[in-house]
Amino acid sequence: MSDDTRRKILDAANAVFAERGYRASLDEIARRAGVAKQTVYHYFPSKDELFARAVETMGEGILVALSPLEGEALADTLTRFARTFRERVLAEPCIALHRLLVAEAPRFPELARTVYEAGVGETVRHLAALLARAMDEGQLRRDDPHFAAELLLGMLTSAERNRRLYEAHPPNGAPAEIAAHIVSLFLRAYHPEEPIQSTASPSPPRSTTP
Repeated sequence: MSDDTRRKILDAANAVFAERGYRASLDEIARRAGVAKQTVYHYFPSKDELFARAVETMGEGILVALSPLEGEALADTLTRFARTFRERVLAEPCIALHRLLVAEAPRFPELARTVYEAGVGETVRHLAALLARAMDEGQLRRDDPHFAAELLLGMLTSAERNRRLYEAHPPNGAPAEIAAHIVSLFLRAYHPEEPIQSTASPSPPRSTTP
């Protein structure tokens, strides 16, 4: 037995679970991995454990580092991040992971929360820290940086991910241009001037995410 065998089983489980959800059989996973079913049980004593480890593996790599390059303007940092984030989150493996977690979250709520916190949740925290520094430096108007981070991530992926989930037509325009346009709109919304206050919403909403 080897780490290579374990990786083959996890890779096969990723593919089969993404295609069939939790109803996928261990026999099919074993065939896809090219091993005996008993070998699967050697590494993963139950289907639940294999599913948990497979989903965690599928969630790896979602975190996008936000490290400004030396002398880089805020707009350039955010645009570089936006392009990378969209490439990863809108890629088919992450779309498959999203479908899988939505379908199986009632059965594995703790696992779903763990995958979120390790991926998107951590990205929100890194982005919020960057935006908070920009607000302190006067590059952005003062607001809740966590809410601003969630808003930007939603702008970057929400509508297009919905289209991909429903197999709808993608938007016109090159992905890099779309990312740059979204960042431009975000920066205009958070330009360091006093925003126009709505009488219906006298104060900005606060994030409800802990």
